[in-house]
Amino acid sequence: MPNTSLRQPKKGFTRRGGKHAYHGGSRTRTFAATSRTEGTSADEKIERALLTTQIDESMGFSRYEAGRPREGWLVNVQPTTVGLGDDRVPGGRAAIDCYFIEEDGQTFKATVEYEPYFLIAVRKGRESEVEEWAKRVPGGGVVRTVKRLEKEDLSMPNHLLGYRRTFLQLRFNNVSDLMSARRDIMPIAEKNRKAMGTVDVYAEVAA
Repeated sequence: MPNTSLRQPKKGFTRRGGKHAYHGGSRTRTFAATSRTEGTSADEKIERALLTTQIDESMGFSRYEAGRPREGWLVNVQPTTVGLGDDRVPGGRAAIDCYFIEEDGQTFKATVEYEPYFLIAVRKGRESEVEEWAKRVPGGGVVRTVKRLEKEDLSMPNHLLGYRRTFLQLRFNNVSDLMSARRDIMPIAEKNRKAMGTVDVYAEVAA
């Protein structure tokens, strides 16, 4: 990841050095920003990524990948996917494009990769069982990593008790994989939530 610093635009800042500040609604695209993370074929994703790169470069926002540290105002972010075409990760890796304007008016963008995730609550004593299941089943085995976290459960009837329970953090390569796993997990989680009454919850806390 390139070495960049973030600065917020000053009030009223709209142009510097003869270049317009980049804002999300300031240019026309043939697709909505949210569609960049939808599950589409690999060819469509590659074509979309190439089109985005061409548009950004034509607007003066070439991707900055290596070199001297650069500092600028962060003026926009957009979701994207990198590593398309990699057979090891068919759907690519999730990332965001960060758009910057430097003090002298120069512009660039930096791409930051991340792993989207969500948490699932597990009944006490069943953590290992659910962890093994999560690695294999949801979404056809798209879970990248599973990590145990201790957090306060704010959904408890009396969450002011400060009761901490074990959650499983499921991380994915991209948003498409996350949504695929979520579709498999949600019906099961909802069924278990309805089956677990208030008495069961307090009994677990007492244990």
